[in-house]
Amino acid sequence: MHSEADCDLAVFPEMSLNGYLDPNVHTESFLYLDSDAVQELVECGASLGVDLLFGIVERNPQGKPFITRIHASGGKIVGVYRKRHLADDEGSFAQGTDPYQGRTAETSFGVAVCADYSVPDEFVTASESGAKIVFHPSAPELYEPRRTDDDSWQRGFDWWRTSCIEKHGRHARELGLSIAVCTQAGATFDEDFPGWAALFGPDGEIVAELPDWRAGTLIVEI
Repeated sequence: MHSEADCDLAVFPEMSLNGYLDPNVHTESFLYLDSDAVQELVECGASLGVDLLFGIVERNPQGKPFITRIHASGGKIVGVYRKRHLADDEGSFAQGTDPYQGRTAETSFGVAVCADYSVPDEFVTASESGAKIVFHPSAPELYEPRRTDDDSWQRGFDWWRTSCIEKHGRHARELGLSIAVCTQAGATFDEDFPGWAALFGPDGEIVAELPDWRAGTLIVEI
């Protein structure tokens, strides 16, 4: 779809290749940057002529795993961002140390992963470096009780959308940035996620968005 739409970049949610997981339970699912699954996806992007921005749980030889974002272009990994601001329930992951600024053929961009949006650091760094947009891939867990009907899914979706509007509206207006949200949708065997993809313009207003919590693809021109 992204190739057919002539997209420069396809963005996927947090931990998209592994799936969001408990690092204390699913250690067998950790990946290295040179793992076969990573390389296959990198090569797939190259074959379609599309840059990729996707997530993994990265094995860390020094200790806890990282929540890692990979930027792939032309069949190679051209950049890596490791999440710097962890949520309260993410103590089993290691914190990254460096921000990331990437570039496609058309523009430069920053990255903020899920709980990174709770502080301005990644957005300020992106703005100061000259980036025009920050991508915000996420997989915020919807805690108990499990979602079992449309009303419960709608409540989870409304919570996440409202939180993003509050934070991204402010970041976008204050810094003159566009911000693109990409959120995991649906359920795994032990967790539910609110979905939603959207683009905020530099005035803090929503330019385009998916309508609800269901999985979907949002294609925008920036």
